[in-house]
Amino acid sequence: MLFGCGFGLLSAVWPLYLRDLGASAQDIGIVFGAGNLFAVLCFLPDRIGRKPVITAAWLCAALGVATFVPLTDWHGAFVGSALYWSGTAGLPLIIAYVTSTTPRRELGRALGIVLGAYFAGNIIGAPVAGVIAASIGFRAAVAIAAVLLAGSAALTFGLRSVPPHVERGPFRPPRTFWILLGITPFAAMLSIVSLAFLPVYLREVAAIPLDRLGVYLGLVSVGAAGLAVAAGRFADAVGTVPALLGAAGVMTAASVLMALSGRAEPLVGVAALLLGSTQAANPVVASAVERIIPPARAAQGYATYQVAFALGFGAGGTVAGFLYEADPLLPFIASAALALPVAAIVAAVLASATPSLRSTEVS
Repeated sequence: MLFGCGFGLLSAVWPLYLRDLGASAQDIGIVFGAGNLFAVLCFLPDRIGRKPVITAAWLCAALGVATFVPLTDWHGAFVGSALYWSGTAGLPLIIAYVTSTTPRRELGRALGIVLGAYFAGNIIGAPVAGVIAASIGFRAAVAIAAVLLAGSAALTFGLRSVPPHVERGPFRPPRTFWILLGITPFAAMLSIVSLAFLPVYLREVAAIPLDRLGVYLGLVSVGAAGLAVAAGRFADAVGTVPALLGAAGVMTAASVLMALSGRAEPLVGVAALLLGSTQAANPVVASAVERIIPPARAAQGYATYQVAFALGFGAGGTVAGFLYEADPLLPFIASAALALPVAAIVAAVLASATPSLRSTEVS
């Protein structure tokens, strides 16, 4: 949750901070993409234990944000972006903590709760970001985010040490896993396209005052937290396919509504709340991946999946920059056009894996 607070604070102001330093939307998108590309190199197999990797990742994230503070030119943000996004290297191991203590048939619910806690931190951090930026400046808001992330990193020292997970035998997941791996970058790209420049859009197009900007971004986090938990539970109770299609339907409606809202703040608020659905499918797909992968190779399998996700996520931020530069509405139009088709493809792949999912749930 503390990491989520830092992220929520940072995500609300860093595009505007770089804008203030002279970066264009394309420049910001390239910085975003380059940082995520570096993060891909940090997804390592579990060879030294989970705790040291998680701690190192969180410390790098805090250090990366701290390097944003003294910047006087946006070009220096590449280093900080690389360090910050390398913190995502701890995600597969955090997922491993959850999966090692949760029955596989309940993974959707458990992962939804974990992601919900993270977004709860976003809910706390995002609303105060605009107030801080309006009163004492973007630089101060970034500095506070760095302190929160450092505090989160410090708490990881209290984690119980867990030995490396010994995985024996060749890595031979079913064919469905490889198909899903090929689709994942496109789904990950779609999950960020409408969010990467949302703070800039709200400030420049919707004309939301800076001191209220964080409230609208907080609504996104509220929606993400609630919908992530709901989607996970829905997937466990009804099935993966309905949960995916439902999340995509809400995402489509949210993107259309945001594009049509203009400067009508009530509509912008509703659209922002529903845009949290861009993250709702994550626990559903992650739990499905965990069920597809043979338990003996779960850590390597999920790390491989996360590499594919990170590639798409970083590319999505870069694409969003170019779309926004051409027309601020294009990120929302792209999301509205592609959400259901991409979700339908992923759902079809997972539906074909139903026997595999059932066979692994008994373990």
